[in-house]
Order: sequence, then C-alpha cells, then structure tokens
Amino acid sequence: MTELKKVHSFFASWNYVEKGFEDILCDLRSDTPEMSAKAGLINESSGKKVWHLVRKNRNGIAYDFAYKINPGKTPWRYIFKSSLAAREAENYMMFEQLNIPTAHVLAAGDIRKNFILKENFIATRFIGGSHDGRIFMPGGEMRAETELRKEFTCKHLSLLAEIHDNMIFHKAFHPRNLLWRNSGNGMEIFWIDVARCRRVKSWAMKRAILVDIHTFFRDMRPPESELRECVAYYLAQRRNGTYPGGADALIQDVFGFRRRLFSKKRYIVCE
Repeated sequence: MTELKKVHSFFASWNYVEKGFEDILCDLRSDTPEMSAKAGLINESSGKKVWHLVRKNRNGIAYDFAYKINPGKTPWRYIFKSSLAAREAENYMMFEQLNIPTAHVLAAGDIRKNFILKENFIATRFIGGSHDGRIFMPGGEMRAETELRKEFTCKHLSLLAEIHDNMIFHKAFHPRNLLWRNSGNGMEIFWIDVARCRRVKSWAMKRAILVDIHTFFRDMRPPESELRECVAYYLAQRRNGTYPGGADALIQDVFGFRRRLFSKKRYIVCE
C-alpha cells in the first residue's frame, strides 16, 4: 500500500505496477484487448469492461489475471478524489494486511488530463475455479444445498465481523462480490469488487453494520430460522464491539430496514 500511495495523484496520470508485471501492463495500455469473449472479455456493464487474461512477461513467467477498465464517467466527482481503481487497489491491500483473502493487486492507475479523470484500470490475480454467492440465491443452481449455503454465509460473515472490528464499512456486501471454491482443505473464500469499502467513525458503525447485514440477506433470502442463526453467529465473531441490543435488535432492524428516513419501501430478507 505504501508503494501505491507514493505514485497516486489527483492531478496527473499515474500507475502502480508489481515487479515482473511491468511489460505486460505496458502492452495492455498500448493495445487494449478486443471486446469479445474469445479475447477474454467476461463482463461489460455501464462502460466497465473486465477481461480474464493469461500472458507471459519477457522472462517467460505466466500471469493469470483479471483486467478491468472503468471509464471517466461524471469526472467532476474525482477531481480531488480517488478513482474507483485506486480505491479498490488500496482496499485490496488493506484487506491483505488484515488477512482477508482477496484478489492480489498486480497493477492499477488513472489516466488524467488537466485534473480530469479520463479512465482508470486495475489488474489482479485471477481466482480460478471459483463461484460467487449468486449460486446460493433464490433461483441459483445450488440454492438447495443448505449446509454448503450456510457454510458460505458463516465464513463470509466471520470476515465481515473482522472488518467491522476494524471500523470498516463494506458498503457492497452482495453475494456476487463474495467468492468460494472447494479445495483439499475445504471451502476457500475470497472478496472481490471492494472499491466502496471505507473506514468510518465509531458513531457510524451501527448503521454500517445494519446496511452490510441487510445487503447480504436481502439478496440471499434464507429461511428466517437460518437468518437468525447466521446473525447470531456474526455477532459471536465480533471481538471489539457488538450491535446495541444484540441479535434480536439487529434482526428487528434488518426486517424494518429503510434506505432513507422517510422511505416507505420495505424489503424481503427471508423466505
């Protein structure tokens, strides 16, 4: 993270690159990959483009990585603020220091002209053989795998408890951003797409906890008994804090969650 902060700038183009990946990054920036699945494109939405690529550097060392480009939409937002790529890279590095398993950053950077953000990019190690949590959501192909779904949930909630203990608000704790894969040691889990995570003050933690927990269960919609069990598990993992009123209060607030003070919209969080 120190090396990233040394090169980061709000005023000019910059890039961070890990040793060994320099020539691959140079090739990527001089010749953008083609926009096709054959060329490795795996996602395109709202101008964002993501490729899964395998390339060798000039020493013959192969890198299996994800490469993401974000356009400079609404650039005035980023005149004196970090780009999405910069924030994501910084958060990945912060989580590595906390032993949160994430995608390892190989490169990141901004293209800026006269302070204005034109484009930003990030490259990370690809997490092969993994699935995201949508597979356990309603309609997902492994929705009926109850024990596996609960293991996935509890493992990720344990990591969420860790960042909450460190006063970090995830802010995008959706199952689609939470990966898992089977290995010889059981289920491995990883976090991706962490650009929105940020540190908050102690007075803001109650709302941060509620939003993160609600975001997850609004997507997962487990049976109510499972939701209650998993919320209690999350609170049991906390070391440096809890939720005022305990599990019952948190569950009640999840059921009654409102995004805005006077909003009448209610959300379904369980079957």
